[in-house]
Amino acid sequence: MPRILFCLDFYPPHIGGAEILFRNLAEGLARAGWEVEVITQMVKDAQAEEVRNNVHIRRIATGGIRHLFPLLVLPTLFKAAGRADLIHCTTFASTLPSWLVAKWRRKPLALTVHEVWVGKWSLFSDASPLANGINGLLERIIYLFDYQNYITVSHATERALKAIGTPADRITTIYNGIDNSHWKPDGQIRDKRRQDLGLQDHFVFFFSGRPGRSKGLPTLLRAFAAVAKRHPEARLLTILSNNAAVAKGLADAQRLIQELNIAEKVLIHPPVPYGDLPGYVMCADTVVVPSLSEGFGFAAAEACALERPVIATDNASLPEVVSGKVLLVPPRDVDALANAMESALAGQFTMVPPKRFPNEETLASHIRLYHRILGISKDMK
Repeated sequence: MPRILFCLDFYPPHIGGAEILFRNLAEGLARAGWEVEVITQMVKDAQAEEVRNNVHIRRIATGGIRHLFPLLVLPTLFKAAGRADLIHCTTFASTLPSWLVAKWRRKPLALTVHEVWVGKWSLFSDASPLANGINGLLERIIYLFDYQNYITVSHATERALKAIGTPADRITTIYNGIDNSHWKPDGQIRDKRRQDLGLQDHFVFFFSGRPGRSKGLPTLLRAFAAVAKRHPEARLLTILSNNAAVAKGLADAQRLIQELNIAEKVLIHPPVPYGDLPGYVMCADTVVVPSLSEGFGFAAAEACALERPVIATDNASLPEVVSGKVLLVPPRDVDALANAMESALAGQFTMVPPKRFPNEETLASHIRLYHRILGISKDMK
């Protein structure tokens, strides 16, 4: 059977959309009979080495400094690559070491590109101008390397990759998968969670993700402040990352909440286990995804799978993935977002036909691509 090696910035128990994608992909390949190995960064409460659901996972300690990962991973990655038929990495920290090792070992390499921020780091990132300049340069360098295939998670990311000169015949778009058995509506969970949070008598807007500019949280807070003046029953429930990498964004959000005098109407909830997340999203009367950039938009797609109404920005991938009751607004437009929230309070939405992103199709599409890269015929597993 084929042997695949994933080199990833992060992997569960670290929480994030990319982590869920690669966990589902790695475990799906293992169920299909592939030999699967994952090399990633060490995170809190994780083991240095383990086998989980037939996926062999090795975690590299970096002392919490993610920029050391490309260097520290090299010895382990080089050894593991000798056992692999194919290496699959992702943007950003895992890309350079994977490319180097693939060249040394003469192994085919696939790269998953979630978002393209070339020329936009200063617009999207909360980091310092120096850090944004360095990150922008590193991203440009990444796309100068050659890969057997670039896997984009939406057509919006595909278009962005083509715009910087990536050959179209090297790009394959495969949407991220949604586990519909996990993301399914449940009215009982909704009622209980709202009661536990003291929200049963309120209209609840919901936001989850990284605090900071790229996810549009400052715009949302300002829009909500305007809406809350006219609708005292409105509440904003947020689940915000408290990772050290986003500490500045979280502090800025907390400071803005105080300045806007909405602390009593904004509930900041710490991150919850992936298994509990649908119950919190179900609390929402409307989910708000005001991102400046989204490679795929898990928060929006998962909310739609739960049949929650969604307000999202009309840029990047979000128009591709939203369905059901939807309102689209321009990014960074406080007034437009506030007006959309007013419409949501009145139950006024545009209906978009259902869209589904089944995990099974995501896995099957990756296997077809791997077969093509490895020259495996369709009648072989």
